[in-house]
Amino acid sequence: MKQLFVLILSALLASSAFGKGKSEIVFGVNMDYAMPLVKIKEESGVPVLIGGILKDLGEALAKEMDLELKWYLVPKRRVAPSLTSGKIDILCHLSEVWQPAIKNDVWWSNKLYRSANVLVYLKEQPITSIKDIYGEQVGVVLNFIYTGLEDAFEAGSLKREDGPNNISNIKKLLKGRINYIVMSNLEFAYYNNLYPPLRSVDLAMDEVMTKCAVSKKSKMKLEDVNKAIAKITRTGTLSKILGSYYFKNVE
Repeated sequence: MKQLFVLILSALLASSAFGKGKSEIVFGVNMDYAMPLVKIKEESGVPVLIGGILKDLGEALAKEMDLELKWYLVPKRRVAPSLTSGKIDILCHLSEVWQPAIKNDVWWSNKLYRSANVLVYLKEQPITSIKDIYGEQVGVVLNFIYTGLEDAFEAGSLKREDGPNNISNIKKLLKGRINYIVMSNLEFAYYNNLYPPLRSVDLAMDEVMTKCAVSKKSKMKLEDVNKAIAKITRTGTLSKILGSYYFKNVE
């Protein structure tokens, strides 16, 4: 009888464990980003994440940590409060430099990859400093901050030409309406494949090593996140993800 009781208890415990399944985490994604970082589709009026680097990255990290993913699309202005409140567990492609207000209010992971803004143009030309294009209009994305250019914009040395997104700015460039635009190295690699005439120079503007931010109210352990990052870096999974969007992960 005792043996039967033990068998029944073991079966119940196993059943209970199976029913619980994997732990779920809420993976936040900045919905103001576009490709190659984020691809969003409207389904019945609701934005749904269907592709992009951040989706692939989230899935790779969750797989290594054996976690179920729940996506949460959050506008840029809600990134900080969503992390500090615990509404989301983790959000990647972030930096302390980009979110100084919550620098000490979240856990920061080890590095993912380098991000820097590059100057994009059409004709090959010797550019070694931003001063080489003083007096020109520079296409940027509306409401985005370009720290490396702010002084020049404020002084009037460069004229800021705002567009709704990178595609809009690229079209202005191709039509000759402006001679220069700025985007991240990650974005340039992707759009250069779509628009081969584009050229760029990397002046290390706004250079950071991107990371993941983990909410201090999350049950996730920063140690586990760092182990997962180390694993996908060591095995080449991260480079493969970035490479599928034409970006070479060169530190």
